[in-house]
This record gives sequence, structure tokens and C-alpha cells, in this order.
Amino acid sequence: MSAPPLLLGAAALFWGAQSGFWAPAVAAALALEAPHLVARRIGIDLERQKRVADFCIVVAALVGVGCYIAYGNPRAIVLLFEWLPLLLLPLMMMQLWGDEPALRLDVIFWGLRRLPEAGLRRVHLTYPYLVVWLVGAAGANARGESFSIGVVGLGAWAMWSARRERSRAFLWAAQIVLVAALGTLLHLGLHGAQLWLEGAAPDWMTGSGGTRTNPYRASTDMGSIGDLKESDNIVLRVKMARQPSAMLLHRASYNEYGGAAWLARGARFAEVLRTRAGEPWVLRPGLASGVIEVAEQAIHGNPVLSLPSGALSVQGGAISLKAGTLGAVQAEAAPGFFIYRVAFGSLSGAMQAPDASDLKLPARERVAITQAAAEFELAGKNQRDAVLAIRRGFEARYSYATKLRPATEGRTALADFLLATRAGHCEYFASATVLLLRAAGVPARYATGFSLQEYDAASGSYLVRERHAHAWVRAWIDGAWVDIDTTPPNWAQAEEAANPPAARWRTRVSDAWSTLQYRYAIWQRDSSEAEKWGWFGAIGGLVLAWLGWRVFGGGRGSDAPAATRGPMTLASLQTVTGKDSPLYAVLARCAAEGKARHGSESINEWIARMLDQGVPGAAELVRLASLHYRLRFDPPGLKADEQRALCDGCAAWLAARVAAAQRD
Repeated sequence: MSAPPLLLGAAALFWGAQSGFWAPAVAAALALEAPHLVARRIGIDLERQKRVADFCIVVAALVGVGCYIAYGNPRAIVLLFEWLPLLLLPLMMMQLWGDEPALRLDVIFWGLRRLPEAGLRRVHLTYPYLVVWLVGAAGANARGESFSIGVVGLGAWAMWSARRERSRAFLWAAQIVLVAALGTLLHLGLHGAQLWLEGAAPDWMTGSGGTRTNPYRASTDMGSIGDLKESDNIVLRVKMARQPSAMLLHRASYNEYGGAAWLARGARFAEVLRTRAGEPWVLRPGLASGVIEVAEQAIHGNPVLSLPSGALSVQGGAISLKAGTLGAVQAEAAPGFFIYRVAFGSLSGAMQAPDASDLKLPARERVAITQAAAEFELAGKNQRDAVLAIRRGFEARYSYATKLRPATEGRTALADFLLATRAGHCEYFASATVLLLRAAGVPARYATGFSLQEYDAASGSYLVRERHAHAWVRAWIDGAWVDIDTTPPNWAQAEEAANPPAARWRTRVSDAWSTLQYRYAIWQRDSSEAEKWGWFGAIGGLVLAWLGWRVFGGGRGSDAPAATRGPMTLASLQTVTGKDSPLYAVLARCAAEGKARHGSESINEWIARMLDQGVPGAAELVRLASLHYRLRFDPPGLKADEQRALCDGCAAWLAARVAAAQRD
């Protein structure tokens, strides 16, 4: 069943109204409705149908790859769905203008092309294509009242045209009202749930892997068993004027520990203001001692920034910035590469002064911390001496390890680290240091981010991988916050050694892909709009021209379908192929008599209509159509006697029509 006239055109215009791209929407609407005004159809053989479908699939794949390179996911997926109706337009036009309104499934699905052709069904693409237009309109993300009204209206139109002739109008209306009500309730329910989540939880959504950071909660791997494995994917590229001996890039700090997780209790965030667009966001006043440039691949968008200690200002392609009282800063930015410059100075005064939460010891860890503090001889030491004692104690009696065993029964993972195993990764060392300092009366917080480890001379920048993620301590020493890292300094080498040699080739491939994306992001940032459109237009035009030549090139010699060369003559019926079936002469004769097959009808549907109208000889067409379909689509084809039967039957039918016309 095909869609009624004007429905697809209306859907295209609805897409244009939602997306704002009126020019392609109007052009698509005219192209989709033109076949209803023109009776002539084009014969397109099965092989060329497959080429057109392949053309659409390849173009859609290329557009998807281009969107991914430019924007990353999920923005690339949204853009692909938004433009999918136009990418599939050639496929729909082939069905609307072709002489076979229903396409075989193997034309669309590659996996079906090896199956026996006789069992393949045919489908009308008009209603699925309507859904593609609606999904594309939703991808424009302008879903207000007009979107809901448009979707309900187009859906009601489609349901009315697809209803059974005997069904009553009030049943159709009831179905439309029910669907609209359920859709509205679902929309309002989801919207309400989103508002509730935004009010009950922070709008900084957590995730797993990569650079995704939740500045309100940091779940640790303390208590995990087995090898701690981290990815080699590059997540940051950092450029600076000189190479430091060591640098930590801070992302978030936390002040309350419990259940192998750190929380930012009482953290408040406020928008960072600036006087006018293009100027840096000033996080705090101060004299800059250095500047770094960070290129971050923010897959999900809105990244928490990686900032050096004492960050003063941020300049980059963000829409806005939010800064937290515990030192985290988040940018509102689209997914993809986000490049920003950070000026930094002294850490002093960068965050609020400590409060009672920065001295709090969790009840479950109190006994172990007290016992360890006695072992580290922290009693009576001042702030700096306490830090020095903890650092020396870890260096003398503890080691870095990524292979972990279960904690002793009755102990927490952190207590077992302090009193038994004395081996763990940075989360153990940082958590233990925070709580030991608090036991010594020193306010301290748990900090997370990245450590600069790997310098790439070719690009003049540091490559920061996921396995360079690190945890350390920020302690209040002599009236200022100071970064303290007590993890053994060989931890980076241990992480590198844990990377199996068999996986290093994957790292090289991943690095090459990341470098390509980075260079493309830099080119996008530094190029003018005219230059970008020039390159995209040239490359896109060449690709489309090549694909078009592959699909539509080759000319129309004697292999062209009969329907494209006009009506067949009786003399030509002796050449029987799938493309030159003698039944096409019958169709041409009927069209000349005013009984043409409609564009939305298959041959069998047309014959059924001829039978209902009592057209003489229509019953004989049932047998001839069966032979015709076997000739065109059955791999074995017709036997010689069956070919003669088809030719003779069509010739006799045409002769009878000519004789009847002469008598009349």
C-alpha cells in the first residue's frame, strides 16, 4: 500500500519548518509529488535498482563519518538522522518514478541478495519514508507545540488513508485521540522526570571511561580484584612553552569519603562572567606565571576542564563556564574537540578556605586511620612535618600495584591497604593520605585529574591517555592549598608495563586516528567559512559525481528495459528476456486505450482492477502475468515452451484487442 498524494510532500515541508532548511524541503516536496501529475514511468531493471539503493547507503555512510569526524557522538548521530530523508530521496524517487512501485527486499538489504529470489517479498517504501521524515524533523530538536501538532496531523492523515474501506470514521478518530493522548502523556512524563532529575541531582552527568568526570561524586576502584587495566586512548593534548618536570591537571576535588567513593559535599557552582564575547573567563585575579593550551576530545560535550594548579583564566570556544567552590570548572560546549587556553599562577587563594568537612574522618575507617597514624608517628607534628612523615612512610613500606587481591574479612579495602597489603594504586594512596592528614589536624581534600607523562616531540605537546588519570591530595598548608602526591613515582612506568605488547598495535592505530581528528579540529578552528565550504564542496562533489557515474553511468543500449524504449511491437516479441517481457506490449496497449496501470499498482493489482471492471480478456492476463513474473525474477527463468506460451499468449491477446477495435 502506497501513501496518498501530497502526504510525503507535506512531510518534507514539515521537516523544513522544524529544521529551518526550507530550500531543500521545498525541492524535495516538489520531486515527491511530481509523479502524481505525470503518467509516464521509467523501467528500471533489478540491477540498477540495487545500484541506486547502494548509492544512498554509501552516501549516508560518508555523511555519517564526516559528521563523526567534525562533531563526534552523539551529535553525529542526531545530524545523520536529521538529514537522512534527503540522503534516501533517490531511493524513494526510484520507486515513485519506476514501473514497479513495490521494491524487492534484496534491493534495500544486502544480506538478502544471496537468498533465492522467488521467496523475496516486495515492499512499498512510502510509509516507511514518511517515518524517516518525522524522525528527521525530531532530530532538528525544535520540538514545541508545532512539532506535536504536525506529527499528530501527519499520523492521522496516514492512518486515514491506510484504514480499511469499511471501517467507521469514529473508530479512526478514537484511535488518533488515543495515540495523541498517550504520546502527550509520555512526552510530559519524560519532561517532568528530566526536571526532577535536574532538581534532585546535579546537571553534571556522570559516565564511564574517557574524560567523563562527575565533580559531585568520584567512584573509586578500591576493593576491586584482579588487574586494574586502563585504556591507551588519547583524551588530552597539552601544549606549553616549556616542559615541566611534572604537572598535574586538576578536574575535581572531594571532601567526604564513604563506601569506596568520594563526594563533594556542599559544593556550589556559579556561572563565570566576562565583560564581552571573545575575552577570557577570569576565574580569579592574579599574576600569570605560565599558559597552556589543552585540546580535549569531549565525546559527550560539556566537559569538566583539565586545569593546572592555580588556574587564573580560560579562553576557548565554549558558550559559558561554571566554577565550583572546590575547584572544578565545567564548560558548556558541543561534543567533539574542545580547545582552550589556560593562564595559571599560584594555587594560593584559588579555592575557598577549609571548613569542618575537610577534617572529617569516616566512622568505618576511624580505627584503621588511628592505628596507621600512630605507625606514621603523626602525633604532635606540625602541618609540613606531618606531610613529610606520611610521604616517607609510604616510600619506605608501601608499593604501587595494579594487581589486587580481596580485602581481609572484616576490613574495608582502605584499611586492608594501610594495615596488611601495603600495596595499591593512586586511589589508595590519595585516599589514605587525605584521611591521615586529617587525623593529624591538617585539612585535606581528594583531588582527581591527569598527570602529564608522555611528551611527543613531533607535535610539541604532551599526550594524555586514559591510563594517565590520577588521584592526589590538596592540603591546607600555611594558609594555602597545596598539591601533594604520595603515590610512588614509578606508577606511570608500572602502568606502561601492564600494557600487553599484543595491544600496542591497536594503540598505534588509535593514536593515528586521534591525530587525524586533532589536526582536523585545528584546521576547522583556523580556517575561514569560505575555505571550509570550498573544500567540503569540492570533495563532496567529486564523491557524488563518482558514485553517480558508478550507479547511473553506462548508457542505455539494447539492454535497456522495454518500458524505457516505448511500446513493443509484435515483431519484437520473439526476443524474450527479463527486461523485454512481451507483457510490456500488453501494458502499452491498455495504456493507449485508457486503462493504464496506476503508479501505485503492481501488475497483479492492475489485473485485479481490470477483472472488477469486466475488461474483456482480463482473466487471460492472470496466466500471462504469472509467466511474466517468473521470467523477470525467477533465477531459472522460463523453459522454451513456456517462453513460447508467453509470447504466443501476449500476441494473441494483442491481436484480439486490435480486432475488437476494428469492429468497433
